[in-house]
Amino acid sequence: MAEAALLCPPPALRMGLTYDLPIEVYHGDTTSVSKSSLDDLERSPWHYWSLHLAPGRPAREATPQMQAGTLAHCAILEPQALDARYVVGPDVDHRTKAWKEWLATLPPGREAIDAAQLATAQAQAKAVRAHPELARALSDGRAEVSARWVDEATGVVCRCRPDWVWPVDAFGVVLVDVKTCPDASPRGFARSVAQWRYHVQAALYSDGFEAASGLQVHAFVFAAIENKYPFGVAAYTLLDEDLERGRRAYRRNLAIYAECRRTDTWPGYPGTVQEIGLPRWATFEGDD
Repeated sequence: MAEAALLCPPPALRMGLTYDLPIEVYHGDTTSVSKSSLDDLERSPWHYWSLHLAPGRPAREATPQMQAGTLAHCAILEPQALDARYVVGPDVDHRTKAWKEWLATLPPGREAIDAAQLATAQAQAKAVRAHPELARALSDGRAEVSARWVDEATGVVCRCRPDWVWPVDAFGVVLVDVKTCPDASPRGFARSVAQWRYHVQAALYSDGFEAASGLQVHAFVFAAIENKYPFGVAAYTLLDEDLERGRRAYRRNLAIYAECRRTDTWPGYPGTVQEIGLPRWATFEGDD
């Protein structure tokens, strides 16, 4: 495997903080690991290698949910960029010939959306900025700041890209991460945290941004916004014990990654027959 080429990052990437870095450059950096790539490694090292390093690997296409989340992020954090990134198409079914013909006229670098998608994103942005604490956080700061650093314990180069960096004093910042979700209630969003390993993200981003910037991260705040009307909004931080769980998880992931890189071995699922059990929620037996 030609690993040597992975050691030289493109000129646009550097250690520390980078502002206004194109998102495709950030995601295209195979010389460092991110939280999302560690999620793939958590599934198995083979998944990481296949999705991030394998020659000839297929491009990963964004799901409709991912596209809706990206649009919401833009409307909430960078509303001035909406017109430069998106174009509202004709009011026709996306499966029709008329829509496909219109798509062919779309300028390069612009993404097609319909009026309903734009209205949803703008309503989400209005709801977030009506939240007093989030409005205060978003009143000052920078969106999409890319950070890159070397993990001291493993020597692995890491990266993160907080949605919003809010400078709160001369010594530190608060990181804000926007999450679209089906349920922003405490119980509902806690399920999302567990399912999508958001506690791992909070720990990695907090530690990594401190390493890359030299600033203290006072808090990592989730701005949870529901993806359907009435677009409920809540702001959360994690318990210290859960943040520490996330820290242990990413440290374990980085240690596995470092060993895989050292040995150039990327194991998949075990080759033996394994015994499994139902998840705990499926074993509850209520009253008949």
